Amino acid sequence: MNVPPRLHAYREAGAIGRDDIAAAAMLVEMARRDGAPEPGLLAWLGMCLALRTVRDGHTCVDLSGIAGWRGELDAMASGGLEWPTAANEWMEQLEKAHVLVGSPGDRRPFILDGHRLYLARALAEEEAIAAAIRSRAAAGTIRILLGGPGTGKTTKVARDLVERFKALGPADAKPRVALAAPTGKAAARMTEVLRKRCEDVAASPDVLAAVTAEPARTVHKLLGYNPRRGDRFEYNAGNPLPYGLVIVDEASMLSSSLMHHLLAAVDPKAEIQLVGDPDQLASVDAGTVLGDIAACSDAAHESTPLGGQIDRLSEIHRAESKTIIDLSRAIRESGAAAAFGILEARRDDVVWVDPEDDGAVEAVVGEVAKHARGVRAAALQGDPVAVLEARAKLQVLCGHREGAMGVSGWNARIEKRLGIRAADSWYSGRPVMVTRNNPALGLSNGDVGVVVPRAGRREAVFGVPTQQLRVPVSRLEDIETVHALTIHKSQGSEYGHVVVVLPEEASRIVTRELLYTGVTRAIRKVTIVGSRAVLTVAIETPIRRATGLAARLAGR
Repeated sequence: MNVPPRLHAYREAGAIGRDDIAAAAMLVEMARRDGAPEPGLLAWLGMCLALRTVRDGHTCVDLSGIAGWRGELDAMASGGLEWPTAANEWMEQLEKAHVLVGSPGDRRPFILDGHRLYLARALAEEEAIAAAIRSRAAAGTIRILLGGPGTGKTTKVARDLVERFKALGPADAKPRVALAAPTGKAAARMTEVLRKRCEDVAASPDVLAAVTAEPARTVHKLLGYNPRRGDRFEYNAGNPLPYGLVIVDEASMLSSSLMHHLLAAVDPKAEIQLVGDPDQLASVDAGTVLGDIAACSDAAHESTPLGGQIDRLSEIHRAESKTIIDLSRAIRESGAAAAFGILEARRDDVVWVDPEDDGAVEAVVGEVAKHARGVRAAALQGDPVAVLEARAKLQVLCGHREGAMGVSGWNARIEKRLGIRAADSWYSGRPVMVTRNNPALGLSNGDVGVVVPRAGRREAVFGVPTQQLRVPVSRLEDIETVHALTIHKSQGSEYGHVVVVLPEEASRIVTRELLYTGVTRAIRKVTIVGSRAVLTVAIETPIRRATGLAARLAGR
């Protein structure tokens, strides 16, 4: 395949990838057979960037901010690599490649919609999401509940359920309620917490029955996802979900594609409630749907149909550390100076450790190892409730997977302190995470359990103390040890004490949302291991994801 030789210099600079070039080359070759003219260099680059969007979490390439897509090109400026910062220069070349790049409504692999360049499927999904949300907002069949940890989101959901059921007449059918979350871990916690909040607000037996009739599931399970099916999802617009109310927690973790399938599958007459914290990390896949919806909750959009369907909670009700709350607000709103003012105050519930201070780091390792020994002792006694309660008391959360300050390094440290031999892979007290869905066992990617001996064999206990799932370790596949886990994988969880470990150097994933998400997993204490330089970068670097959803929802 004929590829402009200069294109490989952009790959070497990190702006595009090898797979992006290969995919673009295949499409260009097909267009050549139809007599299409050769695309210009910027058209090649634009198409490669669009192919890369899914990998980087974007739904499109925003050509109006194309300077921010340069990768490491600044370091290669002397090499003469072309990278115009004016959107019209890119758009002119893309428009000339009209066999491959079309306008909205065209059947082309790439669509140029104003200054945004999309893969055709990504644009179709984004348009469908916007249309569904706006239609439901006008009909009053969507509610959005936004708020940080401890703001009472679940209590609000419980009270809304009570009011909804009170409004039903004696002859009215009780709505069938579905509870869902993006991960199995978040789903398991959702069922337990919502049941407790319903009891706290003196919900009627009908409400409690509706909430507990079916356990919360992952959104994939709710939709009947099966990758071997032709359409992958059992429930869709042609076969809607059999529920009158669908409540989705931790909605910030929903990707654009999954939100598209979810909205399509909810019956038009049914109501959907999306609950979450828009300041947390977004999905690892493309899109920032909840964040885009949240952009429509400010004063400028309150009078729009969608604005009227959004509630934002800000007052903290949960009995947790006030210092952690202040720190999370400083990270989210106030900036590095305010955050360091809290970190340097030397409080018992917020501890900052410089990674260059070997003694301080070793003290943290010792505390984590002590906790791991406690979990191991509870496991050896064969008490699954005590094991799950002990495990929730402390968790190490890392920004990166690899390296001394990553998940692998911390897991190795703790197992060394425990005296675990390499041959003993299923030791009692080992915390494990499922890394791939296993429907046969009822386990989902992200589920966390602990190995516990029972009647001469070893099992892994998953779930929460009041809702356990026990699985023989001989049946477990795709498992990893999680004395430490990534901050991304921690979403939907809470721990008494969280140790947030940032990498030794700033990287693309070190963002404000990453740090905020890690800190807000803690209830009583947070320890942050990270240098001043990396912390500053994290606080001052909001995640950058290009989408057009917020503009579509606002009617622009």
